[in-house]
Amino acid sequence: MPLLTIRLFGDFSVSDHRGNTLTIGNQRTQALIAWLALHLSDVTPLREFSVQFGEADAKALARDLRYAMRFIASDAMVGEGESLRFNRHAVEVDTARFDALVASTAVNAVREAVELYRGPLLDNFTADIPGFDQWLAEQRLRYWRTALSTMGKLLAAQVKAGWWESAVETASRLLALDPTQEVVHRTLMRLQLEQGRPDSALRRYQECADILRREFQREPSSDTERVRDEIIAALERAPAPRDVFLKPLDRPVLILLVEDDAVSSALIEGFLGEAGYEVVTVIDGADALLEIGRRAFDLLVLDVNVPTLSGLKLFEIMIQKGMETPAIFVTGTAGPEVEARSLEIGASDFLRKPIRKETLLPRVRAILQRRERVRSSR
Repeated sequence: MPLLTIRLFGDFSVSDHRGNTLTIGNQRTQALIAWLALHLSDVTPLREFSVQFGEADAKALARDLRYAMRFIASDAMVGEGESLRFNRHAVEVDTARFDALVASTAVNAVREAVELYRGPLLDNFTADIPGFDQWLAEQRLRYWRTALSTMGKLLAAQVKAGWWESAVETASRLLALDPTQEVVHRTLMRLQLEQGRPDSALRRYQECADILRREFQREPSSDTERVRDEIIAALERAPAPRDVFLKPLDRPVLILLVEDDAVSSALIEGFLGEAGYEVVTVIDGADALLEIGRRAFDLLVLDVNVPTLSGLKLFEIMIQKGMETPAIFVTGTAGPEVEARSLEIGASDFLRKPIRKETLLPRVRAILQRRERVRSSR
């Protein structure tokens, strides 16, 4: 655990190794700490701060910094005088972690980077130091642009995998950062259509059109208008609200449920049975492999943590054998790592426990409809 944790995305905060938030002096001192946190690898960041912004001399800054950080563990800082700086091996800074993650192409890293970006760099912070606030505005813009790009990568991966719910969440975050991105509005409209929510898609179109007219004095593009036409057509043939909870195909649909928790297993099996699906339930990955060898399933619902063979490992084996049965992973484990891993190996969706009927059944329906469309087009 780090001796000191510094958060620069969103509101500025500093906490010690126990998780206690520290009160750090005035805005000038906070600006100095933020500067050092953003220059973890520099040898003489205090001198550079002094030269760039004309703020006292480096030795005076070092004294002020030592006093402000007097209650933290001494190992959190190294050097003396103008070479005083944070010990990058003992101090955790969200921007440094973000920089490392966005350099990776792994979905897990992209997902973690998106989670780290809680808001603009030092949101609403001003130091009243000539030059510093302008420098900060430039850094804030740079990180904002990087966050937009990173969220775009995650959105593309989620859309490609068919993770509509997660993709909707990411697209919504993107639009919160920059509501003028017509292509993201259009993506979100399509995602809501895929979810069977044409009413929400139409509201998204109207919001997009209003923003484009207000900000750019123009109408939506022809591509966006085509999606609007699809939305109107979908509204005209929209099923009754309760139909989204029912089996979408006329033929029997067989689902394999792999779940070792008796309560979750009974709950999920009950939801699926009421909706008209045939369900085979097993409690571990080895039994699941045997069942998959005996018959063809339309969908797998896999708990990530089951005995003998985890849900993730089971699905990886299926992929290696060329089996294309879609899978929904479920887990009670906190943290984004499992979700990112599920996405990386090609799962169709991911749900966290407790599982609710109104969440599970529309996703099952959408996955089966998508699979049927793919089969029909071959």
